[in-house]
Amino acid sequence: MRFTTKFSAFMTLLVVLAMCLVLLGSTASFFYYARSLYAVAIMSLAALVIALTLWLSFRWLREQTAGQEKLEWRAKRILNGEREHAVRSEGHEWPPCASRAIDHLLAELIEVRAERNRVDTLIRTFAAQDAKTGFSNRQFFDNQLTTQLEESGAHGVVMMVQLPDFDRLNETDDHQLVQELMHSLINMLSTFVARHPSALLARYHQHEIAILLPHKTLKYADVMAAQLVHAIGTLPEPHVIDRESLLHIGIVAYRSGESAEQIMDHARQATRNAAMYGGNGWYVFDTQVTERGRGSVKWRTLLEQTLESGGPRLYQRPVITVDGKIHHREVISRIFDGKQELLAAEFTPLVQLFGLAERYDRQKIDRIIPLLSLWPDETLAFSICVDSLLQRPFQRWLRDTLLQCKKSDRTRIIFELAEADVCQHIDRIRPMMRLLLGIGCKVMVSQAGLTVVSTSYIKSLRIEMIKLHPGLVRNINLRYENQLFVESLTGACAGAQAKVFAAEVLTREEWQTLKEKGIYGGQGNFFAPPTPLNPGKKKYSY
Repeated sequence: MRFTTKFSAFMTLLVVLAMCLVLLGSTASFFYYARSLYAVAIMSLAALVIALTLWLSFRWLREQTAGQEKLEWRAKRILNGEREHAVRSEGHEWPPCASRAIDHLLAELIEVRAERNRVDTLIRTFAAQDAKTGFSNRQFFDNQLTTQLEESGAHGVVMMVQLPDFDRLNETDDHQLVQELMHSLINMLSTFVARHPSALLARYHQHEIAILLPHKTLKYADVMAAQLVHAIGTLPEPHVIDRESLLHIGIVAYRSGESAEQIMDHARQATRNAAMYGGNGWYVFDTQVTERGRGSVKWRTLLEQTLESGGPRLYQRPVITVDGKIHHREVISRIFDGKQELLAAEFTPLVQLFGLAERYDRQKIDRIIPLLSLWPDETLAFSICVDSLLQRPFQRWLRDTLLQCKKSDRTRIIFELAEADVCQHIDRIRPMMRLLLGIGCKVMVSQAGLTVVSTSYIKSLRIEMIKLHPGLVRNINLRYENQLFVESLTGACAGAQAKVFAAEVLTREEWQTLKEKGIYGGQGNFFAPPTPLNPGKKKYSY
């Protein structure tokens, strides 16, 4: 109100002054008609004063409204989701009370979001992590093993490591020495297992540590056990127990179709046999099991031959929303070794280990992009390695390749990235994420829940879709800790407009529970099994 009054008075004064000058000029013209030059000068001066008045008026008005424009600009950034960059005002915003109110509300929102992230992390920890050791807990281990056993053609090894009974040692020996020994063994196991791709380390019982090695062989586990026993010699001298009684390892191979309970019983029996032999050692439960794995040389040969022959076989399966509609189709890769097809979970870690990830991803993208023009109504999702996105040559190649596509085609591309890798390299991958989103592509974070990470990356990277790890989906109707995790994740995604999808849904009970917890869609054999990708097919029915 004060602003309007001042502006009106100022403009009135200037207009009156201009009218006086015009009147003076007219009077002069009337009495001194002969002196026309003087009259023209007076009229010109009046026009100049009016122009100067208007210029000063607009300048003053712009200065008065600059604060409003700054506040309006910050409000637009907040509505566009750029809240992190609009926390504080950028100068003199007007009205000042509204500016301070926005600052206060944004600060409170940041605190609430940080608290929400801490709660989500605690829920993940409760669902998957053992509080004493920091390893995965027994329930999470059983989920992963059960999921492995349900996959067709899956195989691997379970190792059970029996540590000393630290609770009993605390009763008879110095507590500090016992704790130092326990932490030394835990750190040794954690560091050692971290060097093996796709291995899962869990505290299975009081003093039993389980190690899951998917797609590995007994020979591989035998070498690993020998290295573990050898690593005991690098630890400081334990004063509370004999050094030769620190580790007893049981090894058992598993195949698809077996039960998790049977596998773990065999692992415990092998561990007891190792303890009966005395000293630090290991025991293999069944040495007559037919090996299905291959060595590094054979693996590398197979992977390079697959590249040279045109790449892995491609399959597709639909991702269905809770409304029963197809949201997109996931493209899956499988390798044929001459006898059987190998799943991506088996060969992808080795592709990364041998440094072939970039070549595999380039070949996959080159094969999938032409399918977009063949199927104009389909959105295609496929996984790529984060390691590839961190390489400058691959970044430039991907940018140029995508820019050559039509904009309508780019909007139907979904890149799947593993959650653990995204969180590990979040700062390095941020520019590439902005590029992909900027040109119209979408990004889905897969394997959510496999590791304990904060959910802050969802808003930080503007993630649109998240896919749960199959281990969280399996028998979720019977596992309340997994239900709590999914409910927490869907709540965190609601504020970021992100959608949560479930992977490998097998039963109606699982799907019903997932829908109750806020899932947007899912995939798995409950809806449709993977089918070979046929470029000549005009349309898929489901």
